Amino acid sequence: MEDLELMTPGDIHVFGIEIVFKQLEKDGWAIDSVDVEADIKSDPQITAHKDGETAFFVVRTGLYPGRGRFEEGQGSFEILVRHAMEHGASCYFASVGIANADGKTEAEMSIPVKGVGYNVEFDGLVKMELPADAVNESVSAPAS
Repeated sequence: MEDLELMTPGDIHVFGIEIVFKQLEKDGWAIDSVDVEADIKSDPQITAHKDGETAFFVVRTGLYPGRGRFEEGQGSFEILVRHAMEHGASCYFASVGIANADGKTEAEMSIPVKGVGYNVEFDGLVKMELPADAVNESVSAPAS
């Protein structure tokens, strides 16, 4: 696999967004916006609605043997969920894992070569929610 062009971290992120976007469409979500140009720190990457529910989708993509993880911490998690709530939306996390299908070894499967096939691991969405006491705190907190 020498002398092949590799995907950048941005390319990997966009690939994961495209995977989730296609799955959401297949599942009947009407896509309101998708930001494949966003860097990983811009959330949400996708907004959509279905059956009266508006939702924000946060996507992270990892290379084999890993999967995408939300590593920004609890504070960022809470900000995202509250932001969705302020817009009357739910918030979901999508973890995507990709493996180079041309790889013959574990090491080769983790090399992000552009233009080759990929095996994709995506098990669906995880709803991002605040504990009930945190939701009540944000609702009843006095304005400063």
